[in-house]
Amino acid sequence: MMVIKILLIAIISYLLGDINPAIVIGKIKGVDIRKEGSGNPGMTNAIRVMGLKAGIAVFAVDVLKAFASVKIGYALAGDIGAMAAFAAVVIGHCFPAFYGFKGGKGVAASLGAVLALNWQSALIVLAVAAVLFIIFRRMSVASLGAAISYPFLVHHFAPQYTYFGVAVAIFLLIMHRENIARLIKGEEKPLTIGHKNKEKDKNDEESGDDK
Repeated sequence: MMVIKILLIAIISYLLGDINPAIVIGKIKGVDIRKEGSGNPGMTNAIRVMGLKAGIAVFAVDVLKAFASVKIGYALAGDIGAMAAFAAVVIGHCFPAFYGFKGGKGVAASLGAVLALNWQSALIVLAVAAVLFIIFRRMSVASLGAAISYPFLVHHFAPQYTYFGVAVAIFLLIMHRENIARLIKGEEKPLTIGHKNKEKDKNDEESGDDK
């Protein structure tokens, strides 16, 4: 029975993760987000291409879909269900079957899942990301800092999720490997909002985003 519950949780969460608000909002605005800016269908590229309001909407939907997934998972199967939902919704976000398995990099979805799993660590993770973004003006730096801090925070607030938190951090670091390489080379670009400059868009195509 538990195996069936976990399988059901994983399927529901993966399908919720497949929902990509950046692509949906882009279509409403007559924009294919996958062909503009960096081509990444996440919050950062949505901000660059469609503006701050669109980016906030993308972020909100990504957070909410993951939050809902983990809450459903926990209600059906406790901690195991919550972790299964967390993993499935983030994988669905990053590798959506509906969109050729090309999605975001999992940060916004992970934040929503973390918020549902343990709100205290989520708030501190968000604060870490905000401070790093203000200092460095690069979403990748904010995302990487948040990912690295998460295992330590969850170990303090909810130690039963410690090993899972380490796995989440490693996954997010792997998803940001190209950003890490550009940061090392000094080639990672700062965030710009809603620009229409085609030359800038062309230059940004090599800059992978982090949501």
